[in-house]
Amino acid sequence: MTIKNKHLYVCGNSKCPSNSTLGSLYDTFAVELIIDLQTERIVDASCVLITELGRNFVRSLLVGRHFINDFNEIIADIDLYYQGIPQKALISALKVAQNKYKQSLQKIMEANTNQHKNVV
Repeated sequence: MTIKNKHLYVCGNSKCPSNSTLGSLYDTFAVELIIDLQTERIVDASCVLITELGRNFVRSLLVGRHFINDFNEIIADIDLYYQGIPQKALISALKVAQNKYKQSLQKIMEANTNQHKNVV
């Protein structure tokens, strides 16, 4: 498969916990990922958290990981090592992002197939 763009940006979101400072500022929790389409590894990540420390910690749990094969391990690591109040929102947002990623891959493959048909 030939891919024009090497990376894909996906964003997953979920409801912010209402019992947190984050929930008093935002309705929606979002996680943003840039995924290498050749390796399916997360090359960069960000999320809606108030502190830079929290965002950097979540990023450290995600960057370099295979978004499909390591997904259950990523969720387990968040469950073990990220003890912030929006933990469940983060996990939910990652699940949404993974679904969007899979849908986007399907669209990319279909677009590439159609492009090759037009060339032949």
